[in-house]
Amino acid sequence: MGESRFAELKEKEKQARKQIVIESALTLFAKKPFFEVGMREVAEEAGISPATIYRYFPSQEELFHEAFLQDISSASIEFKSLVQNDNPVSIEAFGIKFVDHLIEDETTFQMMTYLMLKNNLANPVMGKFDSLTKIFFDLFEQLLIKHGVKNKNARLYSHSFIASITGILMTFRNYSLKDKKSVRDHIIKVIKITSLLYTDQLINKV
Repeated sequence: MGESRFAELKEKEKQARKQIVIESALTLFAKKPFFEVGMREVAEEAGISPATIYRYFPSQEELFHEAFLQDISSASIEFKSLVQNDNPVSIEAFGIKFVDHLIEDETTFQMMTYLMLKNNLANPVMGKFDSLTKIFFDLFEQLLIKHGVKNKNARLYSHSFIASITGILMTFRNYSLKDKKSVRDHIIKVIKITSLLYTDQLINKV
């Protein structure tokens, strides 16, 4: 009994220290691009030795992913409220909200594209990233069904829509327009056109 309580306390302390490391990383990511932040810098910010940080995160990638996972998990709560209430948002509104979150949070966008494009992620990292993307696939699938899309089509269209939004953002984020507002306005226009392709009237005819 005593050993069990002691082990539980040790695990809680470990998770608390791990959280401090994640928060320290996010503090540094807010100051400069995440890929320029080294594990030694994060350790210094957290007040631990460089060797100690590897007890909590075996690799830089795993630390980056945990920080990304934490941010998106928090955002997913808001997206759930948009989808799962009695009056769910429109497909267009969901797409705009998704894009705006990534436009406003540069660090999240950078980490997302890094994880999407890197082809040799460690299995634990890849598994967690897949679980994270599944959250948004599930949410949009639920939204499509609420808007009248047949269940047999909903999953495939959910994959297509989320991938389309991500691709639009990656394509036009650094578009050569005069300012950031103009870039966002252009992205939103493209999102609105894309959203029209996913209305229940069009999808159910396929």
